[in-house]
Amino acid sequence: MEKQMNPKRAELIALSNEAKELRDDMAEAAETADEALFWASRTVNYMLLNHMYDTDGAEEFNTFKQWKEQGATIKKGSKAFLVWGQPVGKQRAKEAQQRGQEAPEEDEYRFFPICYLFSDRQVIKPEEMTRERAEPSKVEEPNVKFIESVNLDTVI
Repeated sequence: MEKQMNPKRAELIALSNEAKELRDDMAEAAETADEALFWASRTVNYMLLNHMYDTDGAEEFNTFKQWKEQGATIKKGSKAFLVWGQPVGKQRAKEAQQRGQEAPEEDEYRFFPICYLFSDRQVIKPEEMTRERAEPSKVEEPNVKFIESVNLDTVI
């Protein structure tokens, strides 16, 4: 029985193929050698974040965990940007190197996980949260007429 591909992975593969085509087109349409080299050297993730997704002028991208480590909160309803993560084997090699052990063989470099990123436009940073708490919310009094006094003798 064949394992079905994750729909998010299939979506990212299709979008990555479009990004590669765009990168190749930009390199071919370049007017100078430097411009062609610039486009040819762009990664798929670069093309996804800068040319395929509508990032609304975002400047910084981090994972959910990285934003949490910075004390930021992801805004409710935000959708992550899908990009390719670092190969699992490469991650294990870095961890082994930090422990002073020998890195595993290169066969493990084949699998690229999906990485879910959120932009700086999708989070509330700690300084923004403290600013909101410092500014008291302005609550307007309702325009309601209150009874000044009540004569209990006339009330049944």
